[in-house]
Amino acid sequence: MDQPQLRTLEATCIQEESPQCSAACPIHIDVRAFMGCLAKEDWRGARRVLDRTMPFADIVGRICDEPCRRACKRAETGDPLAVGSLERFCVTTVPMVLKQPRLPAKGGSVAVIGSGLSAMTAALDLARKGRNVVMMTGDEEVGGSLRGYAEEILPARVLSGAVETLDSYGVNIQFGWSLNKEFFDIVRQDSDAVFFDRDCAGLASLPVDCTHPDPLTLAVGNDGCFAGGGTTENGFSIMKQVEDGRRAALSIERYLQKVSLTAQREREGACPTRLHTVTIGIESLKEVQPADPSTGFTQQESAREASRCIQCECMECVKQCAFLQEFKDYPKRLVRKIYNNQAIVQGTRTANKMINSCMLCGQCTVICPHDFPMATVCRSTRENMVAKSTMPPSAHEFALQDMEFSLGEFSAMTRHQPGRDSSRFLFYPGCQLAGSAPFAVEQTYLHLTGHLAGGVGLMLGCCGIPAHWSGRQELFNQTMQSFQAEVNRLGDPLIITACSSCYAVFKEFAPELQVQSLWQILDRMELPERKTAIPPQPMTIHDPCTVRHDPEIRASVRNIIKKLGISIEEQPYSGELTDCCGYGGLMQFANVPLGEKAARAKGLRSDLDGLAYCAMCRDNIAASGRRIAHLLDYLFPAAEQEDPLLRPNPGFSRRHENRARLKQHLLNTLWHEEPVMTPDYKSIKLFIPPQVMELMNTRHILEDDIQKVIFQAEQTGKRLVDPENGHFLASFKPVRVTYWVEYQPDKQGYIVHNAYSHRMILPGDAK
Repeated sequence: MDQPQLRTLEATCIQEESPQCSAACPIHIDVRAFMGCLAKEDWRGARRVLDRTMPFADIVGRICDEPCRRACKRAETGDPLAVGSLERFCVTTVPMVLKQPRLPAKGGSVAVIGSGLSAMTAALDLARKGRNVVMMTGDEEVGGSLRGYAEEILPARVLSGAVETLDSYGVNIQFGWSLNKEFFDIVRQDSDAVFFDRDCAGLASLPVDCTHPDPLTLAVGNDGCFAGGGTTENGFSIMKQVEDGRRAALSIERYLQKVSLTAQREREGACPTRLHTVTIGIESLKEVQPADPSTGFTQQESAREASRCIQCECMECVKQCAFLQEFKDYPKRLVRKIYNNQAIVQGTRTANKMINSCMLCGQCTVICPHDFPMATVCRSTRENMVAKSTMPPSAHEFALQDMEFSLGEFSAMTRHQPGRDSSRFLFYPGCQLAGSAPFAVEQTYLHLTGHLAGGVGLMLGCCGIPAHWSGRQELFNQTMQSFQAEVNRLGDPLIITACSSCYAVFKEFAPELQVQSLWQILDRMELPERKTAIPPQPMTIHDPCTVRHDPEIRASVRNIIKKLGISIEEQPYSGELTDCCGYGGLMQFANVPLGEKAARAKGLRSDLDGLAYCAMCRDNIAASGRRIAHLLDYLFPAAEQEDPLLRPNPGFSRRHENRARLKQHLLNTLWHEEPVMTPDYKSIKLFIPPQVMELMNTRHILEDDIQKVIFQAEQTGKRLVDPENGHFLASFKPVRVTYWVEYQPDKQGYIVHNAYSHRMILPGDAK
């Protein structure tokens, strides 16, 4: 990711866009922060918000015509906020908190003609910037049209206070001028720039046309002359006076600096905002009415009214994504952290865990109104980290070893249908279904061979998506090439895959292959005779994240469910919005606790029992404690299975065992071939208590690893003994990870009491 790419990505996220109220405000008061302070009864904090942006807050806060109110999102569910009344409460009860500093004098003489609010604002802003400002008016006092307000609305003392403010910034106020050509000549001779307040009477007598200033810069025909304020075709607006004064001051400042008057000014004044705020589900509330309208809000009333503010923000992706919630940030800030993490030459890359924790499921992109590609960013970053050798091996090694086992001699196989030498179809169940429900794989295959003409081959293996998710693109490409070679060897049959991840991989990276989902095939054929009781109560369906963009597959699944007679109640986050179970992106390997949270969150989308058609969704949700079944459990139930909803999560070791046994069983029963010889360490018989097995799953330790350690220890005698309980402690390092096992010999095998692993290099390893 380079700087331009980073800027583009940051601009895509809208979380930091202005809320509608601030965008509609010509001077962009932070209304959201103002409301937040009032709701917390932080009166000085609220006044500080106004003082920071609003010139002459004691004046404007009393008579603001609140264009923000017309844009308030609260109006979608209740009444818009009474912003003007709250501003009035604030400035009448809390004195100035923040006085903006005056910058050091930097030359440049500016004449401000008139004494209305536009002139006052322009003079104040320019004086704060260190300019020498002279305010010249034919009136005898400052205020212009402001003098027309009733005393109870805008007291004379407040206008007097504004004059004192101008004096404190060094503004020279001159009264009693006659506005004529001689006056204009004097002004142009003595000033580098001039602002004409159109609220000032007599401007028509001057040899400058102030009726149509440039809408962006407020420049008029004469060089260095600017005009604004007054009454426009839309009438007289207080906030328009303030906006024009501020806009003119910025134009004059740029003019004096001899820089562009027009560059990067699109966000000045009222402007559109891209902020997306959902108000669905927010309680509708009426505007708080003051007990005494003549005096306005009390403190308690102002706090109640301000507390109606919904504090507009987007955060729609964060609300739903376990990954974004865990790292307590939104995409714009996360991509900046990712960029900084990549830019480190020496030092600690603190964002590695965050980068490897994304599920790469794309839910946030679907939710985002501007399609922020968080998954694409994280996956490409992983690939970059692998290429630069900055990817920690511990993040995905276990998942890659699992993939290696699925592609190895004990699990993988490719065969034509028994008795045939060609295949029109090829059933590819995927590694996770073979590990979770091997009986369903066998029965599904037999059903397909009995209903599809032309021969149905079988391939057991892995599509390589763990390599893709982990950023090992070379390994992934090799896996895909091997897969395509096997398919070509079989005569390019139509691939029928039961795994949605496999389907997505083949469609994206091997578009030349013929691929269909098992569910689409089953939807078009006669279903097997039902052998399992259908739950009488409704269930909820958990779509896998990899069919997010495949409505046809989702429709076929629902058709099959309907044919089975299962009643389904859809939950809001299914289909295109479905969650990931934590397997996606290898989250559950790189960040075990977060993977568990993701599975739990998906399972809790509904109180109903779940129905999945992804093996990992089913297993991970089952591991979280929810009742859930796989759709194949009802189509092809295991003989010993009583209730599909109670089938436990097999765990990593059992998945390995299931894949190996499935291959051996199918070779023996269908193809009548000799089984693959098992390694010697498999002779070690283990007895593992449930709590130890749970610990092993959490620590990513397989029964195979335990068997290797004990086999090595028993063969070599390299083991420690605890004299108090007689337990042995032994270690073995097959590749990079050292496994330690506390065990005890038993008459029938070995009892495992504890197991752990580490990546430290011990003195014995170095030898």
